[in-house]
Amino acid sequence: MLQERIRKWMDSYNKNRYLNGSILVACKGHIIINEGFGMANRELSVPNTSVTKFRIGSLTKAFTSMGIYQLHEKHKLNINDTIDKYFPEYPNGDRISIFHCLTNATGIPNYTSFPDFWSHTMRLPSTLNQLIDSFKSCELDFEPGSGFGYSNSGYALLTAIIESVSGMSYSDYIRDQICLPSGMLHTGCDDGGKLVSNLASGYSFYEEPVQAAYQDMSYPLGAYGLYSTTEDLLIWDHVLQQSQLINKDLTKIMFTPQHGSYASGWMVSEINGRTCTHHFGDVGGYYSDFLRFVDDEVTIIFLSNMNITPVTHLSREIAKVVFGENVSLPLPSEPVQFTNEETILGEYADEDKSTLLDISLKNNELYVTVPKMYGVLYKFKLVPVSHDSTQTFFLTEMVHEQLVFRYSETGEIKCIEYTDYLNENHIMYRVA
Repeated sequence: MLQERIRKWMDSYNKNRYLNGSILVACKGHIIINEGFGMANRELSVPNTSVTKFRIGSLTKAFTSMGIYQLHEKHKLNINDTIDKYFPEYPNGDRISIFHCLTNATGIPNYTSFPDFWSHTMRLPSTLNQLIDSFKSCELDFEPGSGFGYSNSGYALLTAIIESVSGMSYSDYIRDQICLPSGMLHTGCDDGGKLVSNLASGYSFYEEPVQAAYQDMSYPLGAYGLYSTTEDLLIWDHVLQQSQLINKDLTKIMFTPQHGSYASGWMVSEINGRTCTHHFGDVGGYYSDFLRFVDDEVTIIFLSNMNITPVTHLSREIAKVVFGENVSLPLPSEPVQFTNEETILGEYADEDKSTLLDISLKNNELYVTVPKMYGVLYKFKLVPVSHDSTQTFFLTEMVHEQLVFRYSETGEIKCIEYTDYLNENHIMYRVA
């Protein structure tokens, strides 16, 4: 039975505390699983539930896209308009269209990729106009329409166009023209100032859960500024399937990939051999994924408030379970005695030095420090789960990773077989 298969998978991950957030799985119009895991607020011991709200990052782009297509259908704008119509002083504005912005084909550099963004700019408040001024004079990466370059900058422009054409703030437009008509009562724009009831806090991890780096929410808006729940996003899924907010012809255009797999605020690609309409989001401690196997009538939504949780990998593992494919389950994280800590301390790297592990000892506990998303270092406790003269098998806390230390006949470390949280295997050798 499908529910039993998913439950077995979830229980195996949850027993090791590898799941953080809320997960919803629906099949053929029926909700199979809908529940929360881990803590929405660790300081106050508030658990995640099926109705917890999360910042959804770039899942926001689909809402912005819908707003643009609505205004197109109402003849308030045309998706083929060039942006100089709305930004007369914008360099190259006569070569960049609204449709280029929707499909990430503008050539405009992505402002979140600027060198000082993560260390400085993201912490500072900004108006939408100030944000646009920060990138409008940048040289284009390519001729508009000739290629693909993921760019939050283009969606900032779309946000400003929605406000200009509708005469409403972006937040009000999304609420009044998309969320309320659809019955999504727990979705909205989070500006970082207004209190949002039942909103999970965003976390990261280094030896233990820590506060995620502060990110000012005054400017993400139509690029990655919304919050929602798994249940509201299931409503969103139904609204999109039924073309309730725009006509079917425009819906088809919205979901048609232009360069590679990117359509308008959505990606369309093969996942597990099946066509999937999907997008992920990542913002300030939150990580989300939304998989829509429309032909198979399967929807998987995973919203997390722990940024190290490998949401996009786990959602695809859930998809394998749903479609009856084999998946590997974590071993129980039950420690055994291991007293040779000093012998395994040090740095390890694979042959091309693309991955580096540092094994250290703190308060008689072993830890591994390893880079993850964007090269950021994370530090996890190692739990020994089996040991003999040929190998020691460790699991990490918080994420499902495995380190197997292989020994020679003389007891020296030959290598580490490291399986990371994306289930990718690395053979590591001591370098220091």
